[in-house]
Amino acid sequence: MIKLVILDVDGVMTDGTKYYDRDGKVVLKLFCDKDWTAIKRFRAIGIPVVFITGDPYNEMILKNRNLPVVVNRGEGFHKDKVNYLAEILEDFNCFAKEVLYLGDDLFDYGIMREVGHPYCVSNSPRTLQDISAVLHCNGGENVVMHLFEDLEDRGLIPVVPYDEVMTKIYDLDLKEKF
Repeated sequence: MIKLVILDVDGVMTDGTKYYDRDGKVVLKLFCDKDWTAIKRFRAIGIPVVFITGDPYNEMILKNRNLPVVVNRGEGFHKDKVNYLAEILEDFNCFAKEVLYLGDDLFDYGIMREVGHPYCVSNSPRTLQDISAVLHCNGGENVVMHLFEDLEDRGLIPVVPYDEVMTKIYDLDLKEKF
């Protein structure tokens, strides 16, 4: 069974497209609301979701949704995402074999090699597809929703009655800022 889900953001929850202002600052990305609902579904059945992202733009979006986030790149630093795994495992009291990581690009390779359940989107490089379960969708196309349903189908997460899940989802929804 999976006890923790770790997600990349850009190229997973978005299609990887970014809109910049003339100074090179990111000003817009597009997310799919069904993915936010799928994240609440994971949380409602007791599976925490954590994010590791290379773009500080994503940090406030995730914090406004009360979601834990690690930013592995900023001015003057860029660390491999796998460097954060031990701390995350300790924080969530689980083992690497119980963790699912979903990524899309070569920056995800190191951490994907360490977790028990590596996943990637279908437009990921072959290097990732060779070591992962491949979802049948591209980044930004309801990826987290597809992941949730794939895990249910494989019996890797518990199936919880609809009414019980929806009550918890509504409670989580009320705690978000948008």
